[in-house]
Amino acid sequence: MVTEFGEVESLIVSFPAAGAGSTTFQWLESCAARRGAVYVGMLNADSVDALVSRDWYEGTLDEIQQVVDRTCPEHVVLVGHSMGGLSALCLSGDLGSRLARPIGTLLINTPCPDAEGRIPTMSECSDSEIGEILANDGFPEDLISDKEMLSEVSSSLRSDAIVADFLAMSVSAINSIGNLHVLATRDDRFIGTTRCAMWRDWASHEFHLIVEHGGHMLNGTPFATLERTVGSVIASVRGA
Repeated sequence: MVTEFGEVESLIVSFPAAGAGSTTFQWLESCAARRGAVYVGMLNADSVDALVSRDWYEGTLDEIQQVVDRTCPEHVVLVGHSMGGLSALCLSGDLGSRLARPIGTLLINTPCPDAEGRIPTMSECSDSEIGEILANDGFPEDLISDKEMLSEVSSSLRSDAIVADFLAMSVSAINSIGNLHVLATRDDRFIGTTRCAMWRDWASHEFHLIVEHGGHMLNGTPFATLERTVGSVIASVRGA
């Protein structure tokens, strides 16, 4: 169908990492534009209450449905960065049945829950521990050394981590995920490539793992790799 957007093959929907907002997905917006895809960024739940009440689930599903109704894409690709990957997985099943379209999922540095539904978390980390984690990922030293700034950043990350912990428990209850693409970066010391590779046991069909250079926030990760990875997800759902 031709809409005001023209003929749309792909709708790409992103969910950010904890505390990142949309900044780490500027590359994805550019990638979508180069492919003629429609891109929309979503937010993670801001509290456990929003998950328990299902307000976040229903609200986000409605938002995506509205974009699909306007653009009529052939398929939808969910891209989640770290915590955002857990958000994408929690929505993917309901979204697929609701939209009656193929759904592709790409997880970027998203930790796989262990048998108890636990993931590496900052929810109980002190400011100094969070500062060390951020320093390892290339966070500016002048901001880390500013105690007031570090306290503010740490508080925000701990709040997001509590929500991520709940999402992980929800994801661990999912029986089958379907096809899954995972991108893990070697210099992400907090999550680690091994934790990302564990997703292979969750995929009921195809599983694709790409390990590349870069930190947790994709600093140092080649754009060409990011673009190829998105292209691989699109290819997997094209014509499905």
